[in-house]
Amino acid sequence: MTSLKMKIWIVAAAAILAASAPAFAQHWGHERTPSDGACFYKDADFRGEYFCVGAGETLKSIPKGLNDQISSIRLFGRTMVTVYRDHLSGRSSRFERDVHNLRNEGWNDTVSSLSVERVHGGGPGGGYRSGDVDRIVTRAYQDLLNREPDQQGLRQYRTRMIDDGWTEAQVRDSIRKSPEYIEKTTMTYPKAQEVVRRAYLSTLKREPDAGSRGFVDKVMRDHWTQADVERELRKSPEFRGRD
Repeated sequence: MTSLKMKIWIVAAAAILAASAPAFAQHWGHERTPSDGACFYKDADFRGEYFCVGAGETLKSIPKGLNDQISSIRLFGRTMVTVYRDHLSGRSSRFERDVHNLRNEGWNDTVSSLSVERVHGGGPGGGYRSGDVDRIVTRAYQDLLNREPDQQGLRQYRTRMIDDGWTEAQVRDSIRKSPEYIEKTTMTYPKAQEVVRRAYLSTLKREPDAGSRGFVDKVMRDHWTQADVERELRKSPEFRGRD
């Protein structure tokens, strides 16, 4: 094979691989949610780890480790989800709204394959109904600010979505630019100390000592969470000696 043919073959193979690669890699974690798609949670009420699937994607067979472990579903943008008991066959159900607990729908931990489709609609708001808008805005506030939306914010984003055609992604981007979100997500040394303090109280049942400084630095520099600090504390002789 000449070098030119080899280059052509490599480019073609790369294009095929790129075209076949999914937009989201399915594994339990805490990845960023999609603007159009759905996330599937290990626990009810959107708790615990999750994986996401973009609109237009189909999982003919959910990867090992995720199969039959989904307990709740959250939709983003104008999408709907169809779940199947077998490989895109057999018993199925379609959901166009969030599902807080699949057990109530007769589907807890029984999903083996699924598809996520984009729902198209007309009108200035791209087909959003008022109820859909309120749900989307409320969810964005809960996810990003950990609170319910105030009436002014709800009215503002309702107008943006219905009259100006904003998407859910635009609402979330706007909230991320707000002073409240920036203050909430900007890590300061006192905040880092409080993260470490909560980890010590939760894991070792005591206040942190001078040795906790290294954990504070990790929170500041490496963006460690309380769960990260707790994980390391469980490896300590002090924690192991409690058994």
